[in-house]
Amino acid sequence: MSLLLDTLLAQLKDPLVRDLAWTIGSPSLLPALAKAPSSAWYQTLLAGYRPRLYQFDRAPEPLYRHCRDCRRLGLYFEHLWLFFLLDDPRFQLLGHNRQQVVDGRTLGAFDFLLWNGPARQVEHWELAVKFYLVTDPADPVGSAAGLNPCDRLRRKLDYMYRHQLRLSLHPQVRPRLEAEGLMPAQTRLLLKGRLFYPMETGPGQQAYWGREAPPAGFEPQQKLDWLTGGRPSREPARRQCYRDDEGNWYARVDEQWLDELETSKK
Repeated sequence: MSLLLDTLLAQLKDPLVRDLAWTIGSPSLLPALAKAPSSAWYQTLLAGYRPRLYQFDRAPEPLYRHCRDCRRLGLYFEHLWLFFLLDDPRFQLLGHNRQQVVDGRTLGAFDFLLWNGPARQVEHWELAVKFYLVTDPADPVGSAAGLNPCDRLRRKLDYMYRHQLRLSLHPQVRPRLEAEGLMPAQTRLLLKGRLFYPMETGPGQQAYWGREAPPAGFEPQQKLDWLTGGRPSREPARRQCYRDDEGNWYARVDEQWLDELETSKK
């Protein structure tokens, strides 16, 4: 993470405001990913929004109302971005989860269509937050799987690049966008999250996974708190994410996870 984000996470007290700061300012899940903004781009967003984060940390009620119905981590992440786009004057939201239906068939949906004021252009943003366990450090993209082993990073990227990020170019969608003045000049992939590496990888990572109980000082985290941590879970699970007070993460899996992983590869 960046120095600015680290500073904010150390200063902000409210967990939802901390999650909002992380959502805006954390880097892409993978470096140099096509269509993914640079770390500097995210830092510019975060720096410009910093005063508002301090304000919401003192009075977070609007953020809590906005996210009150979120029960899934992906939806929570999306709603944090939605809150930011509705609140930041640099952007004008033109469409959220905008379905593209032609002749009764849904071709897809745009996560966000928006006007980027500083860039003076319409943009299409697709979002995803993912937490993957890397089984082969030499091939992190090909070997990364979620706590549900059927969720594979390679498959997610293939779908996003082949379908979601190309939706505006579909021959039945593009004319509609052009007629409404909504054809995006830029498409961005806002893919964030965390990669966990095997314990035997050694030092240098902030996130590890294994089958053993986590080291002392780690607490299990609620699913909606996997962004920044700090809200321990009281419900034990066979597959769980843990965090310590220094911001290190540990994902524990069971033997069945390894069996399911092998099955999902076939």
